[in-house]
Amino acid sequence: MANLWHPVRGVQIRDLGGKQFLFQFFHAMDMDRVLKGSPWTFNNHLLILHMLQCGEDSL
Repeated sequence: MANLWHPVRGVQIRDLGGKQFLFQFFHAMDMDRVLKGSPWTFNNHLLILHMLQCGEDSL
């Protein structure tokens, strides 16, 4: 996905298991662009994106 999104400051992707992944963007501009560009698919699977709020658990 990072190759598709071309984030200016980069993105870290972590596999949380259970078909869940955590995308950590290092610049708000990159995150906003990805969220506004949705819906996204990867290998014909729909990606559902949710921005975590402060104190919200990623699991």
